[in-house]
Amino acid sequence: MRKRPWVIGLIGGIGSGKSTVAGCFERLGAEVVDADRVAHGLLDRPALRRNLVEEWGRGILSDGRVDRAALAARAFRSAASVRKLNAIVHPRVHREIAGRIAACRRPVLVLDAPLLLEAEADALCDLVIFVDAPRGVRARRIRARGWGPEELRRRERLQWSDSRKRARADYVIDNRGSRATAARQVRALIRGLVNPSHPEGGTE
Repeated sequence: MRKRPWVIGLIGGIGSGKSTVAGCFERLGAEVVDADRVAHGLLDRPALRRNLVEEWGRGILSDGRVDRAALAARAFRSAASVRKLNAIVHPRVHREIAGRIAACRRPVLVLDAPLLLEAEADALCDLVIFVDAPRGVRARRIRARGWGPEELRRRERLQWSDSRKRARADYVIDNRGSRATAARQVRALIRGLVNPSHPEGGTE
């Protein structure tokens, strides 16, 4: 019997609906770890805050805490600056996630990390799922978030191309339709992992 959870990394283009798919996993009993929330929580730790201030100055602080918007405004000015930020934050995030994986008692843990591949966090995963949706569907979702074209371009510059991400995936979930359609695909995947003998088991 498997003694550790299956660790699934979620990737996909912006607006593909990774959070929706993560929610489907959670409703079916999986533990979901949001890497962005992990990183945000770590910003309050003194050692990390000190490292960030040393690199980008006290202007990133508000009432003694790291202001994420101020940090982003300074750290995202160049590719070199982004690399510095990642070198400071990513190892700490990896350690925190590894600890959560070790403590997990559920059969499946899902890692929702926008920069999963870029941060090499896929090394923590047993398999990687690419959440797919047509460009038009994604564009509608992005507009609903209130993001303008410049914000979308900024975020896309930080990520691998969709084709490169998809090529690294072990499994694809088509998320162009309803949540129920996505949930059926998630349910089949979970069954294939935790109960391979089930008639709906197996992955594609």
